[in-house]
Amino acid sequence: MSRPAKGTAVVQANGEVDLGTAPRLWEMLSQRLHGSGTKLILDLSELEFFGVPGVRVLERAQLLAQETGTLLFVFPGECRSARRLLDLREGLHVL
Repeated sequence: MSRPAKGTAVVQANGEVDLGTAPRLWEMLSQRLHGSGTKLILDLSELEFFGVPGVRVLERAQLLAQETGTLLFVFPGECRSARRLLDLREGLHVL
């Protein structure tokens, strides 16, 4: 995680987001969404694979972001599986 500007946090995921790793991603996002930032950027550009469990995490994160007044942005980068799944999901701010 990094903080490029006041009120902004960036979480960068790497490797794979699947059934086994999605809970860890949720934990990281949940902590940041309960923090003091007003903008959270999830960078998926270093992922090799992004599965459906990752989409479920993003759905939960989006709801929590709305509750906490945090803007949630997702940057899929060149990860094809992330781009494909995020294109199917409405309402997320995909960069």
